[in-house]
Amino acid sequence: MRERYGRILAIVGAVASLATSACGSPVAANPVPTPTPVTGDTVRAAFDNSGMQNAHFRLHGTVIVRKNYFPVTGDGVLQLVPQVALAMNFRIQTYTSLGAVKFQEVTIGGRLYSRTGTGRWSSKPATGSPFTPTSYIGEEIIGGAGVWHVQSTVAGTRTDTWIRESDGYIVKLSYTSKTGTLIMEFDTYNKSRVITKP
Repeated sequence: MRERYGRILAIVGAVASLATSACGSPVAANPVPTPTPVTGDTVRAAFDNSGMQNAHFRLHGTVIVRKNYFPVTGDGVLQLVPQVALAMNFRIQTYTSLGAVKFQEVTIGGRLYSRTGTGRWSSKPATGSPFTPTSYIGEEIIGGAGVWHVQSTVAGTRTDTWIRESDGYIVKLSYTSKTGTLIMEFDTYNKSRVITKP
């Protein structure tokens, strides 16, 4: 169970990395008690033992290419059950004759499937290093709820994660590197369709 957090962030990190370069196990359903003291490990354990099966998020950020900044918007679903997977729809505003370029990506079963617009899907092995929270930043309020803010830095990419104290659900993920910033803000839980490979 404790490895699930790292697997999820590895998947999301790999997709975030691709976006910037482009211009399962059962869970407990009970509320998570507040760990004492709060550390990166206890926050990760709270998430691992949460009842979250899937979550929809809104995506926004900026891609940096040759000192040019391009806005990114979109949405997606992070799935934990029946297996860890991620599906994303996003668009990059190019400010060229191409206009807004649309992308779709699905990461599942160790593979990353992607396509541009309505083109054909391509597939390649999903890669990425596991991210685990190494620093507990503090307690914050998001949407009126108390959250734990944890952080890690791997290979120059800073990952910030906000976990809701009441149930261990992810509220927000942020990736910051020299190629840009991507922010995922989660808004609904356990309501999305099961993600399958394209």
